[in-house]
Amino acid sequence: MDSLNVPELLARAREGDAEALGRLLNNYRPYLRVLAERELDSQVRVRADASDVVQQTCLEAYRDLAQFRGSVEAELVAWLRQILRHNVSQTLQQHVFAQRRSVDRERRIDPGDGSHDNLGPDLPASQSSPSRRVMLGEDAIRLSQALEGLPPDQRRAVRLRHLEGRTLAELAAELERSELAVAGLLKRGLRKLREILDEEPL
Repeated sequence: MDSLNVPELLARAREGDAEALGRLLNNYRPYLRVLAERELDSQVRVRADASDVVQQTCLEAYRDLAQFRGSVEAELVAWLRQILRHNVSQTLQQHVFAQRRSVDRERRIDPGDGSHDNLGPDLPASQSSPSRRVMLGEDAIRLSQALEGLPPDQRRAVRLRHLEGRTLAELAAELERSELAVAGLLKRGLRKLREILDEEPL
């Protein structure tokens, strides 16, 4: 990450060092963004911006640092994921509710019909998948940071294919490109990703 380890940065942040806290949170932005994109992409598509959810998460972490009791990186990452999960849930509920209002604007909601009890689907966080296990593993932060080094189209293609398991046809539809063009994006993205990971010190 940098020359300071997580416990040192946490200690300085708790003493009021805003720069230390900023450096600490900035280190996890790429990881949080990958997680937010996974949760939001299939749910609300263009209606919600993952970067906004990550920004809100970092602001809340900055504000609530005194409530964090951990001292090691794994505890900090788990705490940040918990804040992110709450913000994703709130975002999904807001957009699902807004969508329902636009569709059913004039329909009266009967308190007895139960329609107001479920504003949105369960978060994918309650499910398990190979990509979810990868993103919760110890190399997830390093991988997320490496993904940040890719051009946006390559980053999105690699994420959708290798972290979400989308097919080439699905990627072509999502990215509005031919399957051949998407295959090229993936090939260049993976090559660049390997270069970035090989260059990073272990």
